[in-house]
Amino acid sequence: MILTEISKYKQTLRTYINSLAGVSALAFTVIPLLTGNTTMAVASLVGVCYFSVIVYFLAYKNRYLWKGRGNLLIIPPILLMAIYLNAQYGVFWIYVGVVILFLLLELRDAVISVCTFIPLCFYLIAPHFDQDVLYRIYGTVTLIGLFSFCFSLLIERLLERLNLVATRDQLTKALNRHTFHNAIEIAQEEHQRYQVTGILFLFDLDHFKSINDKHGHLAGDKVLREIASLVHNRVRKSDQFFRYGGEEFAILLRHTSLQNAAYLAEDLRTQIENYTFSNGIRVTISGGLSEVQKGDDVNAWIDRSDTALYEAKEAGRNCNKIHITEIQMPAE
Repeated sequence: MILTEISKYKQTLRTYINSLAGVSALAFTVIPLLTGNTTMAVASLVGVCYFSVIVYFLAYKNRYLWKGRGNLLIIPPILLMAIYLNAQYGVFWIYVGVVILFLLLELRDAVISVCTFIPLCFYLIAPHFDQDVLYRIYGTVTLIGLFSFCFSLLIERLLERLNLVATRDQLTKALNRHTFHNAIEIAQEEHQRYQVTGILFLFDLDHFKSINDKHGHLAGDKVLREIASLVHNRVRKSDQFFRYGGEEFAILLRHTSLQNAAYLAEDLRTQIENYTFSNGIRVTISGGLSEVQKGDDVNAWIDRSDTALYEAKEAGRNCNKIHITEIQMPAE
């Protein structure tokens, strides 16, 4: 799935950057030791340890520790110390610091940290350079900061767009079928581990083909969008609404009882039955509900809801049915 690939790419990129930062910090541990600058050597060694921990969590725990915010305790202090000890050479690290903060942190954290880091750097270098040189440094550092910000902002918006394309149905804005199977797996795991209740409600539009045949596919698309709008306005923020097929939808409800889920399903059915869609079209739905059970796999839970949906159609449509799992009584 695209979303999974994006996440893996971000994790891999962060692993490489933190690994490179760790190797660089190791080099700047050795060099100061050879020149007798033990203060910088110790500070750089702390950096080596920190980046090693970050890489470990990324590579083996698949987690970005503290969302990279620990870098604020390592990178800026080390670079500010380098500038303080030798401004003539340390000034070049301002550019590196600005770029690396945008690479390692979330955008909001990066902006705040860079807006704090740059003035501190300017304060430290001010006594060591002529005015015209300072203006050049101020200008180039500001440009680097703006370019890094714009690049990070564009990347973040691109990832948000890719996330939308990967998870949402473009017509109805409901979650798509790929996301549906992932959500079902998560709901099942939560039930197995923490006994979190989960209800799956499948429903589709009755005789939807006749709507397309009589009014055209554009009118049918409008009906689907309006159905989705009605559902979005009715369900909770914690509920997940999916377009499961052409005219078939699914709602995944967690932390709710089967009785409350059935009430919601019936309320939706009534709302849709009484709603006048575009071009005066009237629509009804048939639905099936089932509750997650211990030991379920993805298909078993879906099949039970699908069976209940089939029973609703067999019963004349425009109704909901609940699949009740039979309890095996122990033999006497």
